[in-house]
Amino acid sequence: MESALLPNIVGFLAKIDPFDLLSDEERESLATSVDIMYLKKNEVLPGEQIVGQGLYIVRTGAVEQRHHDGSLRTRLADGDLFGFSQLYREGECGYTLRGIENTLLYRIPKKVLSALIDQNPNIRNHFSSQESVRLAHSSAHQEGEEALYLRSVKEVMNRRVARVDTEMSIREVAQVMAKMHRSSALVFNGDTLVGMVTDRDMTTRVLATGMDTSVAVKEIITRHLRTVNPEAPLLQAIEIMMQHNVRSLPVIENDAVVGVLTATSLVENSHVQAIYLISQIYRQTTLKELIALVPQRQSVFEALQAARVDSRAIQQMVTLIADAFNKRILQLAETKLGPPPIPYAWFCAGSQARFEMHLGSDQDNGIILQWEPQDDEIKYFKALADYVCDALNECGYPHCTGNIMASNERWRVPLATWQDYVKEWVAETELQNLLDISVFLDLRFLYGTDHLVAALKQSLLARVEGHNRFFAMLVANSLRVSPPLGLFRKFVLTRDGDNRQVLNIKRQAVNLIVDLARVYALVAGSSATETTHRLRDAANSKVINEVSRNELIEAFQFINMVRFKHQSELVCHGAKQDNLIAPSQLTAFERNHLKDAFRIISRYQEAAQLRFNSAGLLR
Repeated sequence: MESALLPNIVGFLAKIDPFDLLSDEERESLATSVDIMYLKKNEVLPGEQIVGQGLYIVRTGAVEQRHHDGSLRTRLADGDLFGFSQLYREGECGYTLRGIENTLLYRIPKKVLSALIDQNPNIRNHFSSQESVRLAHSSAHQEGEEALYLRSVKEVMNRRVARVDTEMSIREVAQVMAKMHRSSALVFNGDTLVGMVTDRDMTTRVLATGMDTSVAVKEIITRHLRTVNPEAPLLQAIEIMMQHNVRSLPVIENDAVVGVLTATSLVENSHVQAIYLISQIYRQTTLKELIALVPQRQSVFEALQAARVDSRAIQQMVTLIADAFNKRILQLAETKLGPPPIPYAWFCAGSQARFEMHLGSDQDNGIILQWEPQDDEIKYFKALADYVCDALNECGYPHCTGNIMASNERWRVPLATWQDYVKEWVAETELQNLLDISVFLDLRFLYGTDHLVAALKQSLLARVEGHNRFFAMLVANSLRVSPPLGLFRKFVLTRDGDNRQVLNIKRQAVNLIVDLARVYALVAGSSATETTHRLRDAANSKVINEVSRNELIEAFQFINMVRFKHQSELVCHGAKQDNLIAPSQLTAFERNHLKDAFRIISRYQEAAQLRFNSAGLLR
């Protein structure tokens, strides 16, 4: 390598996770070992140059990976990594790779990367979630790259933070950022964090306006920062960044800054296809452009399935994509209709609220208004709701068959009316009320004024606290469906529209665990919506024990794994998504383990029936 190229490579690696964690000396040593390769547009990189060869980084340009059947696996651009999943493989490469632009690649040889992993804990920890990829004959579940988003913020954040003072000049701050290879700097007044400045701020607020760079940096900083705790799930941090359109989050522990989480690694330079798609969704300016992205949603699901990613991670990723579509459509609606005349909150319900969506999920949503609307305000929110619900339908999220949507005027009302609904649902536990409240017990804020959703959830929890008869009715309602096991441990089947005997895995399995977790969480006073979190809170509050929690979670995850495999096969055959599985489609392994899962559900249904005295109710 020419010595003149070394500083350029060192500077680039300093911005790429996890190599930004290396010392300057380590990074410079690594740079001397990097192979530089050039891929022309439409040129294919031979598989033998990928399998067992090293880790590739896209320096400039763009490439795409395709499965051997020609379907898209993922697209990668500046700063994205690939090749790790093939590093310990032999024989044929798991995909083909082609340049979709003239592309410059850096390759870290396998021997160099392996030594780095062995010698450096930071690099080893970064790649540890992909260890199963190296175990060619392991029966353990492979987690792949998307497992990154099941980790905590502290595992991913940058600990090297550029700290500057409010009185420093813009020029001095820019020099600090350049020296530390940081895209942002945290601005302090003494020991107090007062704001942040980013490289984009330097461009838009200084260079574009011709501002004197000797001016104090406090004149251009962003104040009132969003922050995150290092123990928070990375998923939560991504939600904050998307919801508030911020590119950097200071990480705060015990009132002290311990790191920063940036969009550079999570979005723009991410090698996770789902997050790349989300970033694309937020860049679209028309509904037509959003609809054009819909096929990529299917590609993400297929890639996750092909990588044998944990079913929980798949659900969260698919839900994040749905959230992004929903929020961007709401932004487009407000651009079209003008700013809302009164504060409102748009919330999601059902599987979206629980972070448990899949390719066939429909939409469930509603609007909470801050106060009673007047005629013109009623017209505005009707137009908003109609636009958003119809647009979601065009983006692959079908209208709810039960009409649980903001376009239904019953679910587009002031907070006080919602609170009256709750009072009625709990007091009069007839079947329809139980069905309604079951939907809205799964509630999550998505857009607008968040305190309205918090107030409604608080009303729900306060109304049901200690209400044993209400809990008994919820359990009785869930017991109207039993897991599909017969007297002789065979599946009890239903019939589909073609008169086939099939297993309805959603109705006869998934929903039963969701119902149990919901009741347990309510008894525990938990406001969590995700099923695994509800079970966690129930165990922490001693409503159930750890054994029960673990058994139900294991059953839930295995059932969803089988469900997603079925849906993936429907995708491959171009068939409509459903939850109806013919037993002949199941392997012996799946049948045996599904029976175990169903026995677990049956056992906990019986326990809940006894605990809440639900026998005979609603039967």
